[in-house]
Amino acid sequence: MNLPGFLRVYALPALWLFALPLFGLWFSGHATSSFDQTILTGIEGQISQDATLDEARRQELLEFFRTVPASVACLSTAEELAGFRDSLGEVCSDLEQFDLMGLLALGSALLGLASGVLALLCALAAFISRPFQYGSFVVGWNVLRVTGALQALAQGALAVWLSYWVTAVWFNRYYPKLIGIIGLLAAFALFQVVAAIFRRPAMDFEVEAEVIEPSHAPELWAHVRQLCEKLKTQPPDHILAGIDTNFFVTESEVQAGERKLTGRTLYVSLSLLRLLEKSEADAVLAHEMGHLLGGDTGHSKRLAPMLGRFGNYLQALHEGLLTRPIFHFMVAYRGLFELSLGRSRRASELAADRLAAGVTSGRDIARSLVKVGAYASFRDRVETDLFARGEQQHTVAIAQRVAHGFAQYASSESVHGDLHGSVTPHPFDSHPPLAARLENVGETLSQDDVVKVLLEPTSVSWVSAILEAEAIEARLWGAYEERFSKAHDMVLAYRYVPSTEEERQHVEKHFPPLTFQGKEAGLEVRLDYAQVSCTEWEEPVRLEQVKSATTEERLFKKYLDLQLEGGGVFKGKRSICLSKLQDGDGMLQAFGHYLGRHKTMEEHRKNAQQAA
Repeated sequence: MNLPGFLRVYALPALWLFALPLFGLWFSGHATSSFDQTILTGIEGQISQDATLDEARRQELLEFFRTVPASVACLSTAEELAGFRDSLGEVCSDLEQFDLMGLLALGSALLGLASGVLALLCALAAFISRPFQYGSFVVGWNVLRVTGALQALAQGALAVWLSYWVTAVWFNRYYPKLIGIIGLLAAFALFQVVAAIFRRPAMDFEVEAEVIEPSHAPELWAHVRQLCEKLKTQPPDHILAGIDTNFFVTESEVQAGERKLTGRTLYVSLSLLRLLEKSEADAVLAHEMGHLLGGDTGHSKRLAPMLGRFGNYLQALHEGLLTRPIFHFMVAYRGLFELSLGRSRRASELAADRLAAGVTSGRDIARSLVKVGAYASFRDRVETDLFARGEQQHTVAIAQRVAHGFAQYASSESVHGDLHGSVTPHPFDSHPPLAARLENVGETLSQDDVVKVLLEPTSVSWVSAILEAEAIEARLWGAYEERFSKAHDMVLAYRYVPSTEEERQHVEKHFPPLTFQGKEAGLEVRLDYAQVSCTEWEEPVRLEQVKSATTEERLFKKYLDLQLEGGGVFKGKRSICLSKLQDGDGMLQAFGHYLGRHKTMEEHRKNAQQAA
C-alpha cells in the first residue's frame, strides 16, 4: 500500500479519536461563556434599576462584574470574591461541571496525542529488527490497551455529559431518554473494552490433514532429517499430509482431526507433491526448514497470542459503538505494525529461498515456485467458476477438473498473469512476487520456459514414498468436495427467485413453510420464502414489500413491526405481537432468516442484470 493510500485508509479515520474530546473542550468553554453572559446580563439589569446607587458606584460595580465573570468567581478561592461566589448559589456547581469536563476533554485529547506518538514510535521501532519488532509490539499492546480503556471511560463520560448539556444550553430543555441511551451505550462500551483486555483468544489452529508417521513414510522422514542436518536445524516432530495448495511449517499447536500436535509441524500437500519432481519438492521442503532455522516460526509463535488478543480488543472497540473512534485509532496502529510484519516476512521468505537454493539449486526453487503458483491459481479458478454457477452440481469433482484442465491452462495466457499478479497462499507468511523470488536465487524463466516446466510430466515424486497416499487423498477430497457441494447448494437457495418449479423445491428445502401457533386459539402466523401472513391481517405481506423490520416493546408486550413500501406511515405498517405466540423468539429469528434470504436474492438478481 502506498503512502497516500495508507493515510486515507488508516491515518485519517484515526483522527476521529480527537473528535469528541475537542468538541467537549470547545463546548465546555462555549457553555461557560454562555452562562457568564446570561448572569452578567441579569446583574447589569439589577444594577441599572437600583435607585439607591449613585452613578459613580453604578459604574464601579458594572466594571467589576464585567471584569470578573461568574465562572472566575466560582472557580476562585480568593476571599474578596467570596460574596460574589456565595450569591451565585447552585450556578457555581454548573460552572464547576463545565470546568471539570473541559479538563477531562483536554486530558482525553492529550492522552490521544501521547498514544499517537507512542504508537508511531513503536511502529517505527518494529522496522529495525525482529527483536525490536517483538519488543515494540509488547510495549505498544500493553500500553495502548490501557490508554484505550481510559479513553473509553473518558469519552463515555463526555458523551453522557454532553447528551444533557448540549440540549440544555442550546434549547433550554433536556431529554431523559437520550441521556439514558447514551449512558447505557457508554457503560456497554466500557464493559466490552475491559472484558476484551483480559479475554484469552482461541488459538486453535485446525488443519484438515492426516498425520504421516515415520513408519508410513520412512524414506520421506529420513530425507527430511537429512535436509535438516545439512541446514543445521532440528527436524520437525510431525509431518502432516493434506490437499491444500501450500506447504508450511509451524511451532504453534495444530489440531489435526482428533489429535493436537505440539512442537515443530511440517505440512505437505499431496496434490502439489504429485506435481513436483523429488528435487523440486526438496527445494520446497528445504525452504520450509529454513523458516525453522531462521527463527521465523518461533517468532510467529510468540507474536500470535498477542495479535489474537489485539484482534479481540479491536472487535470489542468496534462493537462498543461509542468506542468506534478508538477502534479506528487502534486499527491505524495495527496497520503500521502490519507493514513491518509484511516487510520482515518477505525478507524471511527470500532468506529461506537462498538457504534452500544452497542445499538444492536455484533451478529447483524456480521450477517449484512456478508449479505451486500455477496449480494454486488454476484450482482457485476452477472452484470460483463452480461456485458461481447457477445450477445444482450433482458432482463437483474438483480434483478431476483440476487434473484434466491443467495442461490447457498451462498453455494459456492466463497462467502468466496469475503467476506474476498474485502470490502463493500461505497461512503464516507474506510472500514476495514471483519475479523477486526468481531474481533472489539467480534464475530467470521466460514465458516459454514456464509453459515447458508446467507441461513436463513428473517422473518421480515423494508421493510414492507415502503409504496409503491415495487413500488419504481420497478421504480428504471426499470431505472437502462434500462441504463445497453443500455450501454451493445453500448459496443457490439464496440466489434463486425462484423462477421454476425445480428452483422452488430447492429453495423450500432450505427455507420450508413454517407455522407459528398463538397462545390462544385462532391466532396463527405463517411464513415462507415469499411472504408472511397473520390471521389478524386482511391479507399476507410479500417480503418484497417489506421496507424495514423492527422490534419494539409496547405495554409490556413485544412486537415485530413491518414498514411496507409505498404504504405511508400508518397504512403501510403491519405488526405481529410476538408475546401472543407460543414461540415468539423462534418466529422473530425465522423471519429475519427468511427476509435476509430475500434481500440477498434481490441483490444477486440486480448484480446479474447489471453484469448482463
